[in-house]
Amino acid sequence: MEYSKKVVLITGASSGIGRAVAIALSQYNNSIVITARRNDLLESAAGEIRENGSECMPYAGDALDPAHADRVVSEMINKFGRIDIAILNIGQGPPSNTLTAPREKILHCMRTNYDTMINFYYPLMQQMKQQKTRCMIAHMNSQATYFGIPMQGDYTAAKSAARIFLETARMELKHFGYNHIVIQTIHPGFVDTAASRGDGIPAPNQISEEKTAEYVLKGIKKEMRENIFPPGMKFATKFGKISPYWLLTKVLLSQTPEKY
Repeated sequence: MEYSKKVVLITGASSGIGRAVAIALSQYNNSIVITARRNDLLESAAGEIRENGSECMPYAGDALDPAHADRVVSEMINKFGRIDIAILNIGQGPPSNTLTAPREKILHCMRTNYDTMINFYYPLMQQMKQQKTRCMIAHMNSQATYFGIPMQGDYTAAKSAARIFLETARMELKHFGYNHIVIQTIHPGFVDTAASRGDGIPAPNQISEEKTAEYVLKGIKKEMRENIFPPGMKFATKFGKISPYWLLTKVLLSQTPEKY
């Protein structure tokens, strides 16, 4: 799918990967809607997007509120009549210990990474089923989605749930004949963002936000089912998926701090 002259929605776009992808797409004459909680950072991103020649509409709000998602999608349809690409980027994965973390901390992580995706997925899918032109919902997942990882139990569980839900949606779109809708999951490795910097989680083969945005745009153009990057981490993830449990556990624990 080409990514110029498109109507694009990016959630979690005030900082990190979401902002980097929005800035990258702004160089291709797009109409970009960005949303996140922090209005000052959203406005800053919107200014940069406009400077690069793209139209931008920022909407501050909490993606945990379904009404916010409904409003953003509804106003996009009212203004543009369609949505070509939606990048659902909201996520959070601070270090967590499944043996000591309070219930609410675990559930909040699950809601932040899963519920926010569903809140936008629903109105987007209702709209895209009515469209005739090719369109895409892309979810910013993680390579941690494939197995449990110490320090990230709640995060990996939420990302796994989102991946499996979208795998099912992809099958059902094909079954019911909605061949113009593309479902993509994006699986970055470790990315150097302000949110992850100094969190204590080991981050081998870490890449920049800007490099991440390059990989994301490449995946959109190729309409990859799963966009897994960078190559070094992609190989490690494939190895982990086929490794026996005892070996995977040994490798992961070797990278885990004694106390966290």
